[in-house]
Amino acid sequence: MKETREGVEAQAKLDKMYAARKSEIERLRAEIQKNMEDYQSRSMILSDDARLEAERELLGKQQRLEQTYSQYQQEMQQTYYQLLSGLDQRMRALTKVIAQEKNHDLVVDKAAVIYYGGDTVDMTAVLIKRYNAK
Repeated sequence: MKETREGVEAQAKLDKMYAARKSEIERLRAEIQKNMEDYQSRSMILSDDARLEAERELLGKQQRLEQTYSQYQQEMQQTYYQLLSGLDQRMRALTKVIAQEKNHDLVVDKAAVIYYGGDTVDMTAVLIKRYNAK
């Protein structure tokens, strides 16, 4: 699927989205790290109340980072599904058409492990060429 024009475009969109999300997560982590270092350097001179407040603030930032990370993961999964589910359905339909044209009884994804079988025919190139022609 990722070799089709549509698949390549979808992957590029996902890569761009991932890079933006990764950059934001790294920025938040660096900010928390800096805040932690600041806290550690001045924790001995803080009052108990100020120390507790600083710890609560750090904990809150860490929790927000984890929530943001989780949210980004969900968004990436949803986008991946949205971009590739239609492509997958169209590729499956076209695979069926090509298999019927060539009288193949069984079509197996390359990712599958096959321990024994007769002669095999790789129809990936034909499938991609026909899909991109549509």
